[in-house]
Amino acid sequence: MTQRLDAGRDAELAWISPRLATWASELHGPRARVSDVWPLPGNSGRSYRFTLTAPGLRERLVIRLPPAGVALSRNADVIRQARILETMGEAGIPVPEVRASSADGRLFDVPFYVATLVPGSSTHLFDPELSGAQDGRGLEGVFRAGMGSLAAIHAVDWRSVGWDWAEPQDLAQEIRAWTPTLLKSDNAEWVALAREVGDLLMASRPADPEPTVVHGDFYSNNWLFEDGEITAILDWEIAGIGPPGLDLGWICMIYDERSWGPRRHRWDAWTPTPELLMEAYTAAGGRPVDDLGWYRALAGYRLACITARNYFLHTSGKRPDPAWEVIADSFTRLVGRARELVLSS
Repeated sequence: MTQRLDAGRDAELAWISPRLATWASELHGPRARVSDVWPLPGNSGRSYRFTLTAPGLRERLVIRLPPAGVALSRNADVIRQARILETMGEAGIPVPEVRASSADGRLFDVPFYVATLVPGSSTHLFDPELSGAQDGRGLEGVFRAGMGSLAAIHAVDWRSVGWDWAEPQDLAQEIRAWTPTLLKSDNAEWVALAREVGDLLMASRPADPEPTVVHGDFYSNNWLFEDGEITAILDWEIAGIGPPGLDLGWICMIYDERSWGPRRHRWDAWTPTPELLMEAYTAAGGRPVDDLGWYRALAGYRLACITARNYFLHTSGKRPDPAWEVIADSFTRLVGRARELVLSS
């Protein structure tokens, strides 16, 4: 597996590097140079960091491309992602600064955007090699800062920013939206378990709250932080307009040990509780969310649907990614915990 992944990486670099060099020379002249090109981790697109040098300029950047072989819409629409980053930056949310974007596929065959490479570290909760070197000591301040960023995201006035691609989605639509993803799995037992939870969620859903901007995948793997401060919120592919409980339930689910199996890394020293996360969120101006247990169950259902599909893509060789082996080990716990939460909410 390692040799196959290394070969794939080398092929990626051989493909992207000359195209980046052409892009740089067209933008900054024939003396522009690109170096230190390297792929970045991620499951929903292709990203490469690189260094751009030109007369009077040296900058570390990231280029973002959609996943290979997928329809260029929704979470594969990188031009939409660039617009989101620009809007969030204007609202004071810590995000990378977009330097360029284009829907023209002339250089990279697909649309792309280029943004600044923000300094900072992240966590590796689903990387079996990197996660074991971490624990949660000293990160309480980071999580409080992260929840402050989430409160600010939810406060962005989405009605005034001209997002013509975004329509508010209610809870019934949210639940139904994950069925096609789930049904792409080849595991009939998993599909049946998750569909039962989806039916329970639909039957017990609370009243729809006032919608806000939602990030959709808000947790510490998608933050960069340095000296206890958040330097950037990343991975806006599934951002949209919907109930703020989607983000709150998601981050609570990610750190709920009862949702995870033995292959998922658990910080021995400390992990944030739902009480700490919600206290930090409301202290930063976030509105209290009723029915948090229900939203935590919805988060488990969402991740179960995503896991069912992506584990099939991994094991079939269509989109290899060892992270899904770690998450798949927890599938029955995810849906079991979600069922428990929805029945008790």
